[in-house]
Amino acid sequence: MPEEDPKPNPPKKNESEQPPQDEREFFTPKMMETEEIKTLLSWEAPARPFRKKDRSYYTTVAILAVLLILIAFLAHEFLLIGVILSFAFVAYVLAFVSPHSVTYKISTQGITIGEDFYLWHFLDAFWFKEKEKSKVLHIQTRLRFPAQLMLVLGDQDEEQIKKIVSRFLPYVEVPYKTWMEKWSESLQKHFPLENIHR
Repeated sequence: MPEEDPKPNPPKKNESEQPPQDEREFFTPKMMETEEIKTLLSWEAPARPFRKKDRSYYTTVAILAVLLILIAFLAHEFLLIGVILSFAFVAYVLAFVSPHSVTYKISTQGITIGEDFYLWHFLDAFWFKEKEKSKVLHIQTRLRFPAQLMLVLGDQDEEQIKKIVSRFLPYVEVPYKTWMEKWSESLQKHFPLENIHR
């Protein structure tokens, strides 16, 4: 009985050959930059910039709220009265109650603020600003919410943080401001809620 021809071995796949694009996981250059997950810097600071306001701030907020409520009442806009009271209450709480401390972490994977984590892939550019006499690191995001991250530096060195974050994100010296931010800053400058001469 004649021996059967052995079946030809299937051609070996080139091990260096990559699978098709649709089978590969999607990685961005920012995620590929690092080989190991490592915490680069960690510190504790308040969750938001905070400075104790003086009595003039609360008086101004109360007067503005009363005037707006009076206008809304005369216009029979009772729903608007509820909104004004809500805003006045939030302004009072944010100015009076000091924020709790949270842990900020900068790692090779992204940024952690308390229990919230953001991959570098979803972050865009960063800059520094001073708010309520506190240095704050601002990071623009690619997300709808939050559009921007704010990390209070506390006693951390700004240059050290700048050196670490610039490995992953571009630094912006003069950040772009929306018309709303410009209008808000102009309003605060010309009509301060607090007596600045004290």
